[in-house]
Amino acid sequence: AAEAAEAAEAAEARLSSELSDSRKVADIQLAMKRQKAERTLGNYQPPQNTPSQHLQTKPASISQIVAKADVVSGLSENDHSHSNSEKGLPTDIDLLHSVSAKNIETRAAALTPILEKQKKLQNTDAKKTRESGGSSPQSLIMTNVFGHLPELDWTIEADRRRLQINPDGMLLPWIRKTVEEGRKQDLSFSIDGLHLRLEYLPWTDCFVTNLSEEVLYTVMTSRFGIGELSIKHGDVLEEDLQDGLGFSERIMTAEDLLWLAGLWTVQGRILPGDDPTRPRRLKHAPDCLKDIAIPEVQAVIDLWKSRTMSAFEIVSQLNVPQRYVFGVMAAATTAMQFEF
Repeated sequence: AAEAAEAAEAAEARLSSELSDSRKVADIQLAMKRQKAERTLGNYQPPQNTPSQHLQTKPASISQIVAKADVVSGLSENDHSHSNSEKGLPTDIDLLHSVSAKNIETRAAALTPILEKQKKLQNTDAKKTRESGGSSPQSLIMTNVFGHLPELDWTIEADRRRLQINPDGMLLPWIRKTVEEGRKQDLSFSIDGLHLRLEYLPWTDCFVTNLSEEVLYTVMTSRFGIGELSIKHGDVLEEDLQDGLGFSERIMTAEDLLWLAGLWTVQGRILPGDDPTRPRRLKHAPDCLKDIAIPEVQAVIDLWKSRTMSAFEIVSQLNVPQRYVFGVMAAATTAMQFEF
């Protein structure tokens, strides 16, 4: 009788715990539905963070909630959670990772047709411009992104200071911070203070923006006042991507934007903390760099992908201006595309 009583108490405690987990999941799902309804009505205001405040505990993403709901449901039907772990069967953490990875892979694949369509439109516009005898904005921008610095001596202190750029007050550090926080917290982040949209979505590793190429270049090369820029949580939630991206604005992969941010910001100079004498090899260069109609730059990219070399070794080998090599170096460093 005593054993039967203990078994009954244990079963009751287990059932109570399962019901509690189920209620929590139901409450979270209900809250998200309410939030989505508020967004539809225009009443939702995403939380705004300053750089010193945005390191907060990450709320559960929709993929985590779905995975948790599946686990709780399985527990309610048959309590084999401990035995599964002992037998090496999938646990709730395994489900979480598999669901999240599947979502990222599926949604990232949705970028391909969108980017191809954008590229076709850009090529069509460029062709029309060439036929009319003009120059496209992209070609004009890419012609001037390497600045006009003369050849300088890195061993001379005055020249070294002149070669290095101070990115304080510029957009580049905030773009990097947006990507860093988005990937770490698995939440969308946008840059506040631009009065235009530049929002990072970690689930597809891309940016959504309504900035044209010319405006984006202008803000990249501008300096902002103290406290004028910050990052905040974005307007897009992971559940918004269930039916695809569906944005009318421009879509850019994070890699492309990081490359362009580094390239456009430095204007042929060197990022702080980087050492042009350090050998490295370029892992990859995005298609957006093909718009640079400067043969020397393409030669720099090709050579750096083929072997491990320092920036000065590239300059010496190809006999090209320093600013071309330093510009590519800053772009690849920003996009984390160097192997050391």
